[in-house]
Amino acid sequence: MKQKYTLNIADLQISVISDAPADEVQKIGGILDRKMREIYLKSRCPKTEAALLCALECVADRISLAEKTAELEDKCVKYGVVLDGLKDRNAELSSELERLRNENAVLRSLITQGGGNPAAPQPISPTEFLSRVADAQNETVPAPVEEPVEIPAEEPRRRSRVGSMFEQLSFGDVD
Repeated sequence: MKQKYTLNIADLQISVISDAPADEVQKIGGILDRKMREIYLKSRCPKTEAALLCALECVADRISLAEKTAELEDKCVKYGVVLDGLKDRNAELSSELERLRNENAVLRSLITQGGGNPAAPQPISPTEFLSRVADAQNETVPAPVEEPVEIPAEEPRRRSRVGSMFEQLSFGDVD
């Protein structure tokens, strides 16, 4: 509902009609009064010229804000496209992760003897493992598991009498 308000701007009484709340109209009037007084005191021009200069400054600010708003809206559109692309990529990666988890579960079950504890897999020969993977890919039942093949432990390496140049320079304890 429109109401009539009286504002005092730069010692001039102005009546305005607005549907905005009284506190908003007073706030706008206060900002305009401060701007007018600032321009009037700096330039010592007549109040009508100060009002025109104030109006020019407000219009310039409005144009600047409109340009920034348009720029930000363009960026929002661009970021929206990038976000959609990232969401699609995230969905692709999630499905790939699920596929890899399923494949991991199959491989773990192949490695363990008789479906035992996957946390403690029983060692099998590389040939047997590859055979089981091929069987799993062909959806055949794997053959019974043979006894685990023991892998011989490596002997500890002896230090060379000659050693590398670095060892000789670092340790200097060649026998």
